[in-house]
Order: sequence, then structure tokens, then C-alpha cells
Amino acid sequence: MSDTTSTRNIVPWAAYTVGWLAYFAYTVTTDSVTTGALIASTLFLWVTVWWASRFNAWFGLLAASVAALMVSLYLGVRHKDTAGESFCTVSEVFNCDKVNSSVYSELFDIPIAFLGSSFYAGVIALALLSLQSRDKYPLASHLVALGGGIAVAYSLFLAYASMTLGALCILCISLYGLNAMVLMFSFGLSKGSEVGILKGALAGGRSTNAFVGAAVVMLIGTMGWYSSGASALPEGDKVEDLGSLFSAVEGSLTVDGTEPTYGSDAAKYKVVEFADFECSYCGRLFPEIHQLPKDEPDIQLTFKHYPLSGMCNEGLPKDRHVNACGAARAADCANRQGKFWDLARLMFKNQRNVDPDGVRFMAQQVGLDVDALMACVDDPMTDQKVRRDVKHGSDAGVHATPSLYLKGLYGDEWVMVTGGPKAVAKLVAAHKAGKAFPDTPPAPKPHRH
Repeated sequence: MSDTTSTRNIVPWAAYTVGWLAYFAYTVTTDSVTTGALIASTLFLWVTVWWASRFNAWFGLLAASVAALMVSLYLGVRHKDTAGESFCTVSEVFNCDKVNSSVYSELFDIPIAFLGSSFYAGVIALALLSLQSRDKYPLASHLVALGGGIAVAYSLFLAYASMTLGALCILCISLYGLNAMVLMFSFGLSKGSEVGILKGALAGGRSTNAFVGAAVVMLIGTMGWYSSGASALPEGDKVEDLGSLFSAVEGSLTVDGTEPTYGSDAAKYKVVEFADFECSYCGRLFPEIHQLPKDEPDIQLTFKHYPLSGMCNEGLPKDRHVNACGAARAADCANRQGKFWDLARLMFKNQRNVDPDGVRFMAQQVGLDVDALMACVDDPMTDQKVRRDVKHGSDAGVHATPSLYLKGLYGDEWVMVTGGPKAVAKLVAAHKAGKAFPDTPPAPKPHRH
């Protein structure tokens, strides 16, 4: 840090920062978080970062990136964990969850929050190194300025996307401001340089190595966590290892041909998924389950409804998953227009918004005839279709969602897979490789009601 950064000058900043942190902690832990309190916290954060830059621009970049990293990591965690509401969802308009689970919240199947955290990790690395020895990293600010420009441009796109969603994310807005400051501080550091920003950013060398190294480590770590969660599978492929991954069906499984399918009809292995659009674990596993036919063309996936709501699943409470039955009917109607998987993907990603208004909005996004869809949703025949799926699930012994069934290991006999989509992939691969399986499917495992 420069000689002008005296202890006398930094103490008020530190005291202000501590005060802001205390206010923010109080804000997010109160029983009822208000929009005004969140806006005030965001403004205080921006002032904290701007004040830090008055001591040293690299110190300001460090403060901005650390703050942005914390925010983006929180949004990334919330993107995966759909249980409950985030503290910044305070109204229909200021709704972080709606924005953070929308179709705009991922890029190439990677949460944009984690792409952001990788960028901020790279900036933090360059800021720390430049504060220690700026002469060794003369082009670091050029690289940050280029990244900051991209971040600001994408922020503008996301702001527009939020407007189309009819919801604003306070935390996202805080990142927009922090991105602008990253660009402003780094541009100021690059002024007067004999090398242009683009040329300097693409020059390679120590700055690029440090930035890319930190960013890659952060991305690998966050995506490793994001992809985790399934139970560990046995490493071996002995009979007992494979037999631990499935069991016999408790009753009988019926597939009547009206269900949506994904993959080739000629596939040797058939997978049936029973799921609920308000089941958080179903939403978390849907991308992995949907990936099965893509990774193994000899697998076909079939979807059947099993809403965990007494509104269409008798014997269950009616106050649980109150929108699940309606979402199931909407998905069935989307199937009639040839867009089941498009709507299903959006509803699993926006599980807090599968009420009629939310479904209507998502239907528009995937190009459905919305009026025809909603008329179909109200058709008693559609409700009967969902209830028929529920009965098929009950007959097969479904006790939780998602439940996966596999045919192809024992001819036309179905088995219930107990290890999730990874177990399906392992079982199919082992069977195709000619590995030995139990002579008959293992007995159904005990379950808890």
C-alpha cells in the first residue's frame, strides 16, 4: 500500500467497515428483512469500497473483489440449495430467488454466480500481488480492466433480463455496482501506460498466470461442490457392489405410452423417473438425470408425475407442495405441444415460482401457446392423467422423489435403482461390459414412511 495510506487515515475506514458489517448482520438476521434495509446495506457497501480506493486503487480493487466474491458465493450456494427463501427475497418485486433460479442464472450450464466468483478470485490474487510489488505486475490492471469491462457489459444484460422477469435481485444489483468500480479503479490504474488495455491484457506473463491460476482453482472448487451431493457409489464392480445399487420393484410398474420420453425408442435400457416439481432434490438431480441419454445413447428416459400433495395424491397432506399438482398438469400440457422437457427444465430451476402466474411466464419463455396450455391445465382429463401417473407410482412402490426405475438388466423386468443417476450409469456400463449381476434382483430395501 502507498505511503499515503497512514494509520490515521485508515482507522475511520476500518471503523466504518465494522459498523457496516454489524448493520448488515443485524439486517439479515431479523425476522422481517425490509427492502429499505437491503438498499441501505448495498449503498453502505459501495461507500466502503469507494473509500478504500481513496487510499490506494489496488486496495479498492481488493475490497471490491472480496465483497463481490462473498456475494457471488452466496448466490451460487442459493442457486443449488432451493430449500427455503434467501434473506434478500422480501417481495414479489425484490425477489433474489426468482432471478437467481431463472434461465438467465446459468451460462453453459455453469451458475453465473460461480463464473463471477472465479473472476473475483483472479482479481483478488492480482490485487494482493500488486500491493506487494506493483513493478513485477505492470500489466495487471490492464487484465482487470478487460475483465471489468466484460463484467459491466454482462451486468447490463442481466439488469435487462431482470426487468423481463419482473423481479429485482438486490444482491445482483450490489454486484453491478461493484463491477463498475472494478472497471473504474483498474482503468484509472492503466491510464498513462504506454501499452493499451487490450494489448496489455492479452500480453500473458505473470499477471495472466496469477489471474488464471486463482480463477481456475475457484471454478474447480465451486463446481466440484455444486456437482456433489449424491451418495458415494461402491468403487468395484463385483456382484455384491452392483447388487447394492438396485432392488426388485415392490409391485408392478406400468408405462402406458402417454409419457414424455427423451432418447431413442430403440435404446436397450429404459429409465423411468417419478418426480415432483416442488421437490428440491428432484430439481437438483434433474440435469444429471436428463444427461443420461446424452452420455449413453442406449438409454431412454421416461418421466412420470408423482406430486407430493394430497390435491392429486391421496393420502398426503393438501398443504404440502401446493403448486405441485398444477405444475404437473402444466408439464403434461406442454408435452402435448412438444415442449415438455423445455418447460420441465425451467420449472425445476424455478421451483419457488410454479404457481399459475409463474408457469404462465415460463411457458411464454419456451414458446408455448399459453392460452391453449392454461385451458389444457384446467381440463379434467389432464388431472386424470396426473392421477394415473400417481397410481402407477404407488403400484410400483414409490415412497419418495425422485425415484428411478431401470429396465434392461433382466430382460423386460424393471428394477428400482437406489443410488441415483450415477448408479444408473454405472449399472448400464457394467451390464454392457458383461459384468456378473445377481441371479435375481435383490429384495426391496426397507423404507421409512
